Amino acid sequence: MREAALELLNRTMDEQLKRSEHPSDFPALPPIPAGRYTDPHFEALEKDRLWNRTWLLAGIASDLPAPGSYRLFQHLDRSVILTHGKDGQIRAFHNACRHRGSPLLLESQGRAMRFICPYHAWGYDLEGTLKSVPSQHDFACLDKAENGLIEVKCDTYRGFIFINFEDDAEPLQNFLGEFVALTEGYPLERMVVKDHFFVEMACNWKIAYHNFLEIYHVNTVHPTTLAPHLDSRSFVIALYEGGHMRFGTRKKGGESLFKTPPVKPDDIAPVFLENTVALPTFPNTFFSLDPVGFNLQCFWPMGSDRSVMEVRQMGWATDSEEDKLYWQGMRTATEHILSEDLCLFENIQQSLRNGTIPSIWAGYQERALYWFEEEIDRRIGPDHVPADLRVQPRIASFMAPRSA
Repeated sequence: MREAALELLNRTMDEQLKRSEHPSDFPALPPIPAGRYTDPHFEALEKDRLWNRTWLLAGIASDLPAPGSYRLFQHLDRSVILTHGKDGQIRAFHNACRHRGSPLLLESQGRAMRFICPYHAWGYDLEGTLKSVPSQHDFACLDKAENGLIEVKCDTYRGFIFINFEDDAEPLQNFLGEFVALTEGYPLERMVVKDHFFVEMACNWKIAYHNFLEIYHVNTVHPTTLAPHLDSRSFVIALYEGGHMRFGTRKKGGESLFKTPPVKPDDIAPVFLENTVALPTFPNTFFSLDPVGFNLQCFWPMGSDRSVMEVRQMGWATDSEEDKLYWQGMRTATEHILSEDLCLFENIQQSLRNGTIPSIWAGYQERALYWFEEEIDRRIGPDHVPADLRVQPRIASFMAPRSA
């Protein structure tokens, strides 16, 4: 973590530990309309003006170790091939043959040196070029050079693969903003995926994501699993441009909330040993940097009242039996902690859907939740959001500066 970001973290933690009143300069936050989590029109606005126009975490480079390695991104009514080219570049293509739209790949992961359509056997190379067409003489107007796979904008940062469905999207590193400074001193690029699983939820994706944007609930919901390890009074939030955030919480003894794994780096910066540093990255990603590794969580919509949490358990490169047993235990622990939250989400969604609760409230400790909702409106464009569903902008002046 860069010096300016570290100074901000430590200073605000010290201030927070002394706080006993609502900050006099911080505004009261208006209620957030419940329709944002139930209205199909708002869901359509998100699809068109948010999901189709922002950088999305789609994969991890270590999952594509060799030329021909591929993974499918299958969210948002999309199927996208992430592939490692012969030139070492990671590319993304829509998983659709240019002939009649059939998916080229049916398995979610694997290795293929050429993509052959399972319908009529049109063939493409790893760079997306159309190379072979059976009975090509029957396609009098077909120009193979003009009918390669449709590429999706793709870039990587320290082993994280991002895609963007907007061709003229801003550069990825501009989008990530302070993420770059906040992750210095933590070797992200050396991480590998230890486990990868999905949790379907009977709630709007934002309701689930809200749960990870505050620790106000931790003492109540996680009294034996998380609360004993975190000094929740020290919890601080930095709001950054683009809807990104940084959370910090001092640990109650020990470098990690979890048992020490068989292998972990010895070059992790002290700030990540002394504190739990979480980085909610807009629009839908959350992870907490811990020396043992972390759960990389992405929240995806499946309709206005259904969603899926994608969880990648990120650890360090070793393949011993001891390490496998360690991560089996980590998955069990993760699923137990998640279950303490998940049992509430369906009934929250029900209360919002049936009109029992017309709006939700966010207090000062939950201001990250409000910042997230403000950013959604900024991305959609406030004039496009129906007046009764808008979030009133209140806290942009409390945005933290980027580190030099």
